Amino acid sequence: MDVTSPDPFTELLDQVADLSDQLVFLQRLIPQALALTDEAQATGLVQQAAALINTPGAALHVRGEWLGETPGWLRGVQPPGHAAVLPAGAVHTGAPFCGAWRLTAVLAVPLEQGWLALWGKRDFQAGERELISTLAQLLDAALRAMQGRREAARYAMQERDRRQAQAVWRAVTPEALSTPPGYHLHLHSQPASDFGGDFQFQEAEWIVAGDVSGKGLPAAIITAMFASAFTVAARSASLNSTLGEALHDHLERSGAFCTLAAMQVRPDGQLRVLNIGHPPVLLRRADGRLEEVRASAPPLGTFPLLHVDVERVWLHPGDALLVYSDGLFEAEDTGGVPFGLERTRQLASEVAPTAFIRQAVAGLRGFEVGDDLTLLVLQRDPAARGVQRRLPGDLQALATLSEALREAVPPDHPALMPAELAITELFVNAVRHGGAREVTLRAHTSGADILVTLMDDGSPFDPRSAAPQEGGQLREHGYGLLIAQRCAREWHYARKAQFNRQTLRLRAPDLSALI
Repeated sequence: MDVTSPDPFTELLDQVADLSDQLVFLQRLIPQALALTDEAQATGLVQQAAALINTPGAALHVRGEWLGETPGWLRGVQPPGHAAVLPAGAVHTGAPFCGAWRLTAVLAVPLEQGWLALWGKRDFQAGERELISTLAQLLDAALRAMQGRREAARYAMQERDRRQAQAVWRAVTPEALSTPPGYHLHLHSQPASDFGGDFQFQEAEWIVAGDVSGKGLPAAIITAMFASAFTVAARSASLNSTLGEALHDHLERSGAFCTLAAMQVRPDGQLRVLNIGHPPVLLRRADGRLEEVRASAPPLGTFPLLHVDVERVWLHPGDALLVYSDGLFEAEDTGGVPFGLERTRQLASEVAPTAFIRQAVAGLRGFEVGDDLTLLVLQRDPAARGVQRRLPGDLQALATLSEALREAVPPDHPALMPAELAITELFVNAVRHGGAREVTLRAHTSGADILVTLMDDGSPFDPRSAAPQEGGQLREHGYGLLIAQRCAREWHYARKAQFNRQTLRLRAPDLSALI
């Protein structure tokens, strides 16, 4: 008997011992695999299995990358389609293995999301291959479970953030706004998700609408910050600088920006309107004519806010201010054609203010609205006493001009006569010196004041720049301009498209000052 030959009984005992060790390992492995929290722990289990079968090298490849240190030659091995042993010599390992040149087999076992490799032996026995294949199945289940836990945790965090953001956003973006006395207010707010970047709120006499870039909790926090900053800014002497100082640096650091359309609404019909980076605000007159309040500054957060124009307008009975977000005109039909600003203007001009929101929403059927949609209409009560009259640029229309003014102003109003003289002078100037072919008078009263908007299509001319008429100097209609200067508590001029617009608040002057 050859004494160097292995004893079959001894070999059997060794195999039984190995099998026992493997069973113990698998018993230990199952709870460890189920408790995996990261890929590094999975790599540790592979290393333990390699040590159990006396294999010096092991590595794990998951989701496109090797975990831990991996020899360069292994990176060139193609992932297997099924468990296989690449025989010794089939893989060139490069430098000598473990300090001495040695051929090695490679056991490659696929996973759902990658594969694992063991090397450093000339061959792998069937039991060893079974052990590693079983390990691969456990790792697949463990990695799936770990990914599921991660996704569940991520979803729970996202859901928590979503609820927090929705609470913050809703706190500063109410579903309804209070209607100012003497007006009708209509609001349509349609977020693209549970909550959006669009916002609207009220602060004292101000109605504010805007759009914060981004989504989720960061956008909701910025919206809340903006509402707080506007509350402070609205009470300060300089609305522009206070808003800029409060928000610009934070928006710039966070890479966000904010657009804004804000209106200070007075009971008598006076509005102060500012537009910072927002789509043009539409001033729809009762006769359907449109004016625009365009942005006079870029969105907050893009550049320091140096100056913002605040436009003063009168809303006469039936006039309306229309505010909308980019969700309206950027909506696209099935052919990719946007709803567009021109269609928005046309709709605003053709339909009554009370029907604008309903018709806009109906007009979006067949369009994909990919962003938040906000529509806001503020209309001066059309039942209130007032006048809107379009007159030809002809001096023979002066009598009609006086009749129109008296439709809006009671005959015993103390400012009626000076207002008639002032408006007559401005009409004559527009026709004679500006070449106006059309003049539109809009007027209503508020207590002792007469609020007038006069628009003409003549050459650009600001009558406020005319030299004051000296007392006693006689000239045709000379006193009309003097009276306008003396009885105008407010007088604003703006060139709107091809029109001159004069906005006046007239009150009976101190006649002693004219002598």
